[in-house]
Amino acid sequence: MSNPVSKAKAFIRQIPSHWNSPPEGKHISYKEFAAYSFGGIGVNTINSIFGYVGLTASCLLLGSAYGIDPVHLAWMSTLVTIINLIKTPFVSMLIDNTNTRYGKFRPYLILTGVPAAVLICLMAYIPNGINYTLKCVLLCTVYTFAMIFQSIYALAFTSLAQVLTPDSDERTGLLSVSQFVYSLGPSIVNIILPVLAGLFAGGMRGFTAYRVLFPIFSVIGIALSVWTFKGTKEKIVVSKDYVAKVKFSEGIKSLYGNRYFWLFYLYNILGSMKYAIGSILVWYCSYVIESDAVLGIMNAVIGTASVPGMLLAPVLAKKIGKRNCLILFNTVRAVFSVLMLFTSSNPVLFLGSLYLATLAIGGDGVICASVTADIFDYQQWKTGQRLEGFITQFGGMMVSAAGLVTGLILPYFYRYYGLHNDYNVLFDEAVRTPIFNVMIITTVISCILAIVPVLFYNLNSKTLGKIAADLEERKAISDGETA
Repeated sequence: MSNPVSKAKAFIRQIPSHWNSPPEGKHISYKEFAAYSFGGIGVNTINSIFGYVGLTASCLLLGSAYGIDPVHLAWMSTLVTIINLIKTPFVSMLIDNTNTRYGKFRPYLILTGVPAAVLICLMAYIPNGINYTLKCVLLCTVYTFAMIFQSIYALAFTSLAQVLTPDSDERTGLLSVSQFVYSLGPSIVNIILPVLAGLFAGGMRGFTAYRVLFPIFSVIGIALSVWTFKGTKEKIVVSKDYVAKVKFSEGIKSLYGNRYFWLFYLYNILGSMKYAIGSILVWYCSYVIESDAVLGIMNAVIGTASVPGMLLAPVLAKKIGKRNCLILFNTVRAVFSVLMLFTSSNPVLFLGSLYLATLAIGGDGVICASVTADIFDYQQWKTGQRLEGFITQFGGMMVSAAGLVTGLILPYFYRYYGLHNDYNVLFDEAVRTPIFNVMIITTVISCILAIVPVLFYNLNSKTLGKIAADLEERKAISDGETA
């Protein structure tokens, strides 16, 4: 049996010969693999800086710098969510009815990336001295347009991975490695921005750092995303004369019998609050340790926690199945989140527990992306329709609708424990600790609830292999390649 070193050497040796054409039995060349993975660093750089302008209390720009009350931020977020729900059918139809020589996803990497980046940068330039209500209106308006463009931009990139190959195992492998590579984008932003912020007035709780660094990251991000656009090719398994024409109402009817869609998005809804502890790191470094540089360092450290799960996900998926992977990852996150309840006074133990709780996120992301692609194939096999845009948008719409309720839970707890528009109260342990505890408990409950629908998910690799073969056969018959 060959050891890992010999396998690695064999892998490296075959890269030149399969740089432009995929290995036998595969659909993705190494050149295309690189374009998606490394170009994705740019896409996720834009997505990462978008996270720094989120309508949440833990956003230092909107909370600590602009001084927006957590509850007001929650209601602003609710309004944006409603707008997001309204635009969802239009985006769904836009994607699924796109037929260009560049494919249905790649064009949007160019068309939406630039406006998304410009609007994100603009979020840091709203004058802080204007009337409070007007400030909230302007921030909410700019954020809404940024969200519309960024959501399509992110959707185009993630959906592209699901149509680069019809093979489920190859897709999982691509997602595993590419997520590891393009996660460098957020990692670089999350390290450099806080560390360099200390050089500017106000640091992360001021404005100058965002006004200088956001445009730099944006230019780099867009340049790299062009690589993904130019270096990839969509390979949807459909007949030559297939043209997507999907109405939103027809899409809903078509999904009615797809139990895997409903189970998977119920998983997403119930698990939507399992990321609550992710916001703790920013506040802990800013108000407990009181160092932007430490935030940058901890962003780098915590960022590595996702790597093992990303790389192990394909192996675990083959060994125990995707369903059991999701159960395992949620259990791990819940267990280590509980430890955070008892270690908040000790930075090493607290941040160590957060690190271990984050271990599950990378693997969960890979498996969820792979499961989404499996649902696309199952839907096509069952109905004859490719509904990538509709499935992701309608599923996202359901998650967003649930978020209208769940998004208000934590902000009202923040206000109850004394956090209004003066975020300096977080320097007070008596205010800070109960807020942290609510965030932790919410995460644990969400992880446990998310496991329930997964117990009924039984779409396995054997069934998926049969579906893929059947789709290939249908295509061949439709194209007249067989008798």
